[in-house]
Order: sequence, then C-alpha cells, then structure tokens
Amino acid sequence: MRVAGALSYSVVAQQICKVNGWDCKLSRDSLEFDIFIGSQYDVAFHRFWIRPRKFIYMTVEGEFIYESGWKKVKEMCDMVRCYVPTKWGKELVEGHGVKVQDVIPHALPEPIPDPPNTRAVSVVYLNARYELSCQLFALNTCQECERKGWRWWPKIKEVFPDALGFVSGCTQSDKAISFINATTEDVYRLLALGKVYANLSTHEGFGINPIMALAMGTPVVSWDIPVFRETIPESVFVPVNVERKCYVDPRYLLEPGFFIFRWGRIEDFIESIKRAMNMSVDYASVRQRYNAQKLYTKFL
Repeated sequence: MRVAGALSYSVVAQQICKVNGWDCKLSRDSLEFDIFIGSQYDVAFHRFWIRPRKFIYMTVEGEFIYESGWKKVKEMCDMVRCYVPTKWGKELVEGHGVKVQDVIPHALPEPIPDPPNTRAVSVVYLNARYELSCQLFALNTCQECERKGWRWWPKIKEVFPDALGFVSGCTQSDKAISFINATTEDVYRLLALGKVYANLSTHEGFGINPIMALAMGTPVVSWDIPVFRETIPESVFVPVNVERKCYVDPRYLLEPGFFIFRWGRIEDFIESIKRAMNMSVDYASVRQRYNAQKLYTKFL
C-alpha cells in the first residue's frame, strides 16, 4: 500500500489493513502496490508513478488551476476504483467527469478512551499549522491563508484565559503548546480537556480532529462551511462572510490548485463558544457513525 506524505494518511491506511485483515506494507515510494491513499493533488502529481492494482482512496480538498489536473485524476479513476471520504468531494470531482465508486468517510482512530467525568478548562483547540500562498505560484505565504485559523487563538485566550491550544509537529503558534509524537489515546485526552472544542479551521478535505472531539463528548463550534455541515452536523455553526482563494504552495510538490477558505467574525465565534458551554453531545452515536469496522470493510 502506498500513502502520501501526511501522517493522517498512514493512520487511515493502518486501520484499513487492520479491519480487513490484510497483511499490508506501507510505503511512500513503492512502484508496485494495490492501494494508494492521498489527496487528489497527490494523485495528479504522481500519476506516472502510482499504478494501484485495486483502488485509490482520495481526499478531495479543492480545485485545480488547470483542467488538465482533473484529466489526470480522471485517467487514474478510469483505471481503478476511486473512493472519496465526503459527499462534498464526490460532487466536486464528478462535476469534472471523474468517476467515483463510493463515499466512505474516514473512521475514528483507535483505541478511543472513555470520556472524562469533568473538564479541566473552558476551551481546547488542537491542530497543525501551515500557511498557503495568496497568489498563484508565489513562494511566500500570507496570514489570511493560514488554513487552521490559529491567528484567532490569542483572541480566544483573552476571553477564556484557561483555554488550551495544542499545535502539532515542529511548528509554533502564539499562546499555543507545541507537541509531537503523541499517541492516539493522548490526542483524545487532550481533546477532552475542554468544555468546548474551538474548530477554527477555515477549510478541510475532511477534518478528523473535531470528530474525535465529539467522540469524547466535547461540544464543537465551527465556521459554517459545507464539509463541516456534512461531517459534524452536531456542531454549533458560526456564519461566514469572507471567502479567500488560497493556492497550493509549490514547495509541497503537488499539482497546482487552490482552496476556498471561509470564515466570519471572531466575536460571533466567541459568543457561540459561550452558548456551547452547557451543551451535551451524543458521543456514542458519533463513535458508531465513524466506526472503522463499519466503514472500512466497504472497500471492494
């Protein structure tokens, strides 16, 4: 099984192999393999090197700059079955003539610990941090194209001084704690520290972190964007009034493309956090909906 570079794809691959009882060897550069897991940008960029024998599990994140990008994806999905994790992504790729076998959402990583009886702080946020380009083929990035919304975290800390933000990897963010090499259970426990999870991300191809928070009984507040309406309908949604086109950074060595980031007033977001403090979450139904055994045995 060949996977793209993001750690999340490796987690998905390991779960798929486990629930199906497949003896998998994960690789990022193998030339002979049965399954490829990555984004549509990975599929288009690596089309000469990826020739899976069984299927592609492709996260759809945005548009291509040139229609030729979609033609490359179409070529691959005409050869083997292609699965995507969202209905939003299915509609997008099918609009460009790409054939999709089925929608199979990403499952919750396992093991999942029990939710806590008490919450240590008011608000928690956990995510990566990276910026995209504001202009096509620009090597510099801009704050508005910081995808995960960390630029608003200091304002949330002003209102909720005990709030905890955790930024993954080797990156840093103002008033947030950096962490690396956390176990799956540790991530769940961090997400369960808060009475509310502030999902500040302005765009996702899927977005597993707020789902993990809900699975721990933590209410989620999110910007009102289509992918979150689909994946986390239990959220408190904050209206958006800004759209920004952000371009895939050429340094990532991916097919040229762009995302549409959406957000609204941070003041409205903060008021929504206050309203969500006393909410309850049916975490059992979230766990059932995103159960790996239920979802990942659907691959043909």
